[in-house]
Amino acid sequence: MRTHAVVHSIIYDEAKGKATGVRIIDTNTKQSTDYFADIIFVNAGAVNTNLILLNSTSKRFPNGLGNDNGLLGKYFAFHNYRARISASFDGLQDSTTEGGRPTNAYIPRFRNVYKQETDFLRGYAVTFSGYHTSSTDTSGFGENLKNNLMADAKPGNWRVGSQCMGETIPKVTNYVSLDKTKKDEWGIPQLNFSVEYDDNDEKMIKDFIEQVTDMFARAGFTDIKATDSKQAPGLDIHEMGGVRMGKDPKTSLLNEWNQLHECKNVFVTDGACMTSTSTQNPSLTYMAFAARAANHAVELLKKKDL
Repeated sequence: MRTHAVVHSIIYDEAKGKATGVRIIDTNTKQSTDYFADIIFVNAGAVNTNLILLNSTSKRFPNGLGNDNGLLGKYFAFHNYRARISASFDGLQDSTTEGGRPTNAYIPRFRNVYKQETDFLRGYAVTFSGYHTSSTDTSGFGENLKNNLMADAKPGNWRVGSQCMGETIPKVTNYVSLDKTKKDEWGIPQLNFSVEYDDNDEKMIKDFIEQVTDMFARAGFTDIKATDSKQAPGLDIHEMGGVRMGKDPKTSLLNEWNQLHECKNVFVTDGACMTSTSTQNPSLTYMAFAARAANHAVELLKKKDL
C-alpha cells in the first residue's frame, strides 16, 4: 500500500513482451518511483483507468498500452440522470414515519424488454422516493426558540419524486483522450472529454416524463412537475467504457477474463471494461468481475501461463 502517490503509467518491458510494473509520482516531493509485479490490476475508476492506459506508452504501444486497434478511450458512456418528476399526495395524513425518507424504491427498466416497442433503443430505470413533509415553529428567541424547535413538528402533505436513470448507448464518437499540451501538477497529461447526448437520449427522456407522469396521475398524486436539467455529460454518475471487453481484438481491448488482448498480465476490472451501461447501479458487477478475474489470474499463475 503506497499513500500520497499518483499513478503515472504502467511500465512495459519490450524484451519480455509484458508489463512489469507501475510508475508513481509522490504527491509531496513530485519524485517518481517504480514498483514491479508479475500481474497488474488497474482499478482507478473508469476515467482514470483510461488516462493511465493512454499515458502508458512505449515503442511497442505508442498510442497507449494494448491499444493496437486505436479504440482505447472510445465507446465512453454513463447514466443519464437529467430528468426528474415530483408531486404531492394529499392522503394518509394520519400516518407517520421513522426517518426522513422512508420510501426509496427502484423501478426496473420496463421499456423494450422483450421486443423493440419505442422509437429509442434500450431503456431506463426509475427511482422513486416519498416523504412526509412537516412544519416546525421557528419563532421566538433563545430558550423559547429552542423549545419551539424541539416540539413535535406539524405533519404536512406527502411529497413524492422520481428520477430517470437512462442508458446512454456507448458509441465510438464518445471518447476521452490525452491533452497534447496541458498537464497536471505531477506532470501527467490532462484528460479531454468528447462526450455528448444524442437523439436516443432525448427520446428516452421524453418517454420517461410521459410514462411516469401518467403513473403519478393514476396513483392520485397532484401538482405533478417534470424537469429536465439539461446538464452536461459528466455531471451524472457511473462512467463506463473506454477499455471495452470482447472476444475480437480488432473491436475490443479486453478478453473475457478482463485481460488486455495484447498484454495478458494486465487486468482491468472497473467500469472501463463495460460495453453497456444498462440501467442498474453497476458497482457490484465490477466487484464480481474483479473476483472472477483475480481467480483466473491465480489459475494462470499456477499453470505458469503468466
